[in-house]
Formats: sequence, structure tokens, C-alpha cells
Amino acid sequence: MSTSKSFLVNEHPKHRFSRLREIPETQLTMLVPTSTWGRMPEYIQSFESVSLAGRFGADPGDFEWEWVDEPQGLRWWRRAVDGSEQLFAMAAVVPVSSGVELYGMVSVSEDSVFWADVVSSAILTELNDRARQLARDRHLADDTPTLAQLRRDHYRLRGLLTLDVAGEPAIRCGTIREVERFQNALRGLFERCTKAVLPSEARRRLPGQVTGALFSAS
Repeated sequence: MSTSKSFLVNEHPKHRFSRLREIPETQLTMLVPTSTWGRMPEYIQSFESVSLAGRFGADPGDFEWEWVDEPQGLRWWRRAVDGSEQLFAMAAVVPVSSGVELYGMVSVSEDSVFWADVVSSAILTELNDRARQLARDRHLADDTPTLAQLRRDHYRLRGLLTLDVAGEPAIRCGTIREVERFQNALRGLFERCTKAVLPSEARRRLPGQVTGALFSAS
């Protein structure tokens, strides 16, 4: 089993991100316009918060968002088949003169249903066979704990573990495909945010007032 190399998905390679050395676990960097980021708290809490999913009937596999006040950032939750929310990725931000720097990473706990997503079927078969053999050799009635340890060892060798403490659920980062999925989700979130009419904006409009470029003075 080979160790995977670290990587960084960077949308702005010419920009020098100010905190990159201080946040070595970063897997994704983006620049967000200040105007867009300023709308984000109200937009998420009004339209895409994980707490609203039940009201809007989110389907299994849907993704939800959570705004974090301190330090400012986002959490990205993935909805499992049973309807439960599973933390999948997070991002912290730093305001700079050119906008807002975003530092993101995929973060999946060992007790998440998505923990095994990055194990190929071939590797999983190998791990299952090894777990059954070790359980027989040790006269264990259940090979589940052995399989869990083998999987953690596999992730450790691939350099995927960001928390690896005995007796506690491990946490892994994401593969490049998972990080790119996170990147695309953020792009979609920012685009929807810029186009949305926030509740505070709707309240400021006068009854019967028509807005939009079509009716603007030339």
C-alpha cells in the first residue's frame, strides 16, 4: 500500500494566501468577494442551513450548510440515506484587502457512514480477508474491530488521517476528488447567494416596488 502525496486545490495560484503555513491541513484555497461573504450568514440561515432540511424535505445524499461565527467559516454536512447529517467538510476564512481568503478541507470521522468512501473495492476485499484470517487466528468471535483497525492502518499509510488517537474516533481528510467536489459545492453556494433576495432585502422593498435592471433608468 503506497502513501498518497499531499495536494492543494488552489483556484488562485498567483495569490499568496496569508495563513497557508499556519493551517497546514488546508486542502482547498479560494478567494471570495467581500460582498458575497458578507451576505453568507443571512443566506445560509434563511435558505440552506442544515437545520432547515427537515422543513424542505431534503432527499438522501443532499448537502447542507452551517454558518460558524467564531472563527468565521462554514461547515458542509452530507445527508445519509437514513436522513442523518454527517459532517463532511469545513472552511475557515481570513479577511484580506483583496477579499476573503478561504481555507477548506474535507473532514470525515471514523463513525461517519462516509468513512469508507475512499477504499476501493479491491482493497476492501483484501482488508476483509485479512480481518477474517486474523480473527480466526486469535479465536475472536467478531472480526469487525479487526477490520476497523486494518482500515485505520490503511488510511494512516495513505497519509489521510488528521486525528489518530487510540480510543477515539479517527478523522480523515479527503482525496482530491472529494476536495474538488467540495470546491464545486462552494462555487454553487456562492453563486446562489449572490442571486438570492435575502429576507432583510425583501423587507426594505416598498409594497408594489419593481426592481431589476429591466426597469432601471437608462
